[in-house]
This record gives sequence, structure tokens and C-alpha cells, in this order.
Amino acid sequence: MFLSNKHFAVLSLVIAIALSLGAVKTNRATSTIDKVAQGITVRIEGTGRGTGVIVRRANNKYTVITNAHVLQKPGVYGLVTSDGKCYSIASDTVRRLSQIDLATFVFSSSISYPIAALGNSDRLAPGNTVYVGGWASSGGRLYSRVFLVSKGELTEVNSQLPWGYSLSYTNLVRVGMSGGPILDRQGQLVGINGLVRLVPNSDQIVASGIEIEKFSRSSENVDRKVSLPSSSEIDCPVRYIR
Repeated sequence: MFLSNKHFAVLSLVIAIALSLGAVKTNRATSTIDKVAQGITVRIEGTGRGTGVIVRRANNKYTVITNAHVLQKPGVYGLVTSDGKCYSIASDTVRRLSQIDLATFVFSSSISYPIAALGNSDRLAPGNTVYVGGWASSGGRLYSRVFLVSKGELTEVNSQLPWGYSLSYTNLVRVGMSGGPILDRQGQLVGINGLVRLVPNSDQIVASGIEIEKFSRSSENVDRKVSLPSSSEIDCPVRYIR
């Protein structure tokens, strides 16, 4: 089909507009995911550093899920919510799930925080787009933290790694993001990030996480038996504010 210069110019303009609208739609979708991720995510500070996700609320009791290895060392821990408020993590509220690298804890607050919408990780397939969020360590001398959301694709959904790590993906993951959310395109929580490894016989680095269905099956009533701390909010220590 032959197009005149005028028709070609019109067609080029239509294509350019379509592409720009597609880019705007993609940017808006990514911006929505970023907002969801930051709202449901908490920054864990103290003896160990990591990330957690708010998954339940019962009155003033919030349940947070993270990696068990984030809270592995005995010591003092706290969290910072999306509004910058700090709360203590009482050690007697920590519950480690059996045979998987996940743990939960509770904190109390009268403030209304967003709760993660749990997705169906059983429906995930290689090639699916996923987003990983978390509070990455900057690596600078001040050890500051920065919130990061990384877009990537699933490469495996049955990795069969130790401690329940079944999801592998191409997302950029940094130190401090352990315990952070893995979200699908709808912003639903489909897994918890927690592992970076080298692919055997190569120099390729791959990130891995635990599908949320393993948490759902293993955590039945695990936090409902935990006594609510009398008070969780604290003045933010200077080291938490960095």
C-alpha cells in the first residue's frame, strides 16, 4: 500500500500518540504499584535490619511478616511505618514459621495503616511481571536506607531451594530488602523476598522469594494467640531516622 507524504505524516502522528499514551499508562501503573508497596511496607531497624509487610489488622493489633533471618540475632528491634512513626518489636510477639524462612510479629497502633491484599501465588508462571519492594541500605558511611521498588520477571516458580524459597526473578534486589513484598501487576502480595544467590556454574545473580501461599497455609491462627503489646509506639532513635 502506497502512502502519500501527508498520509504518512498523519499515520506517524497517530502512532506517536498511541505510544505516548501507552507509556503514560505504564508509568501510572508503576506509580500505583510504588504507592501500594510503600504503604504496606515497614522498615525494620535495630540489631538486624530488613523489611516487613503488614498483612493483618485486628482492632489496634497489626501483624507484620518478614524473613526469619532478619530477626535471627537476639537483641532490640523496632520498625518505622510509612508515615515515619516508630514502634517497638516485642520479642515475645515474634513467631517463626516451621521449615520456611518467615516470621511474624505484632505491634499496636490506633492509626489506620494499609494492609496487603494477598494474591494467589499458585497461579504464577515464568514470564509474569512482578515488583519487589523494600528498604535498601545505601552502602554509604551513614548506613542510610532508601525505599526501592524494582520491576522484573519471574524465571522460576518451583525453584525447590531450602527454607521454602520457590520463586526466582530478575528484579534488582539490595541488602536491607529481605522481608519485602513481591507484588503482581495488580499490586497483590504474592511472595516475600529474601534471598540472593549465584546460579550454579555461572556468574549470574538471581533473587528468590517465598510464595505467599506457604505463609497462608503455615500461619493459620499463629498471630491470633499473641498478646497485644500494651504500648508499641516509641520516639524514633536517631539511628532509625537516617
